[in-house]
Amino acid sequence: MNHTVQTPNIINVQTPYLQIIRRPQALTMLGISKSNFHNKINAGLLPKPITLGSNSVGYLKHELQTVIGAIAAGKSTDEIKSLIASLIVQRQRFV
Repeated sequence: MNHTVQTPNIINVQTPYLQIIRRPQALTMLGISKSNFHNKINAGLLPKPITLGSNSVGYLKHELQTVIGAIAAGKSTDEIKSLIASLIVQRQRFV
């Protein structure tokens, strides 16, 4: 589901429905271990978390769903890394 956001400089920007999930939910979504999860983040195969507070982080659900789709589609490691990079750039457009 997309929502229309109006900003002073940009009108009708389409943004995905944003939902932040915590690590246990992300691990369940992906079906991988905690260590594999962090290895994939460090390797650039999963998006880095966003800071929620001084001691907490979360993950954007739509980003993880996008990566799951890429894996299911048989995308290569390089294609997934490129996808992750574009997802991170898109974060700047939410404001």
